Amino acid sequence: MNEEQQKLVNEIMDWFDFEKVHRVMKFLRWKWDSAEEGIPSIGEIRESSRKLLTQAVLNNTNISSGGLVITYEPNENYLRLQFIISEWESI
Repeated sequence: MNEEQQKLVNEIMDWFDFEKVHRVMKFLRWKWDSAEEGIPSIGEIRESSRKLLTQAVLNNTNISSGGLVITYEPNENYLRLQFIISEWESI
């Protein structure tokens, strides 16, 4: 990962509202199999997010898991982390 890509990851990790995601997960009883207590802690959400962001950048792709959605557009130097609880699309 180059310096600019690392900067994108760090900015998201600094500013994304992981506490809000955790509150929503607790409210919805949203469990991850990998979480020690079922519902992931803020630390587990942060760790998973960083891994997914890094994978997306290194593999030049979009990726999602457990409600976390990463969009990466390398040509535009664009990286996005979302937590999505519901979505529908018709084509």
